[in-house]
Amino acid sequence: MAVVIPVLQVIGYQDSGKTTVMKQLIKAAESKGILTGTIKHHGHGGLPEQPSGKDSRVHLEAGASVSTVEGEGAVVLQSVSGVLSLESLLDFYRKLPIHVILIEGYKKEHFPKIAVIRDARDLSLIDTCTNVQLVISAAPLTGLTLPNLLFEDQSGYIKWFLNWLKEESACLS
Repeated sequence: MAVVIPVLQVIGYQDSGKTTVMKQLIKAAESKGILTGTIKHHGHGGLPEQPSGKDSRVHLEAGASVSTVEGEGAVVLQSVSGVLSLESLLDFYRKLPIHVILIEGYKKEHFPKIAVIRDARDLSLIDTCTNVQLVISAAPLTGLTLPNLLFEDQSGYIKWFLNWLKEESACLS
């Protein structure tokens, strides 16, 4: 029987604090011996920075669809647009010896989500996304039916994450 690796997304508008939340979740997992894989969606338009002149970039410019560089355990994977979907990346990650996959971004995907919002003006994010499990906000919110923790309550959302992970993963029970 294949082990199911839980997937959790951290979503929010630009500069909402998604990366800060991701860092805290990753650190918490690492401190418990939980191996984490992450995927970051570059949703700001244009390509993520790729240094020109490097061999992997030269390979792509020559026509390769996917290029991987490996050295001393570090791996950099690059592809041309449209070749690596989130699902194909997840298929790859599921072959790795990790316990959880954290995704930053990809708001429209179906996985369980933590929504990071600055204030009530960003609540529309929750209405347009599915499977939001927790809201982390910079300011207190009223009238929310979902659990809501403040951005400054790192121990609270770390505790929530570890409990969620324990429920989602039989191998961590």
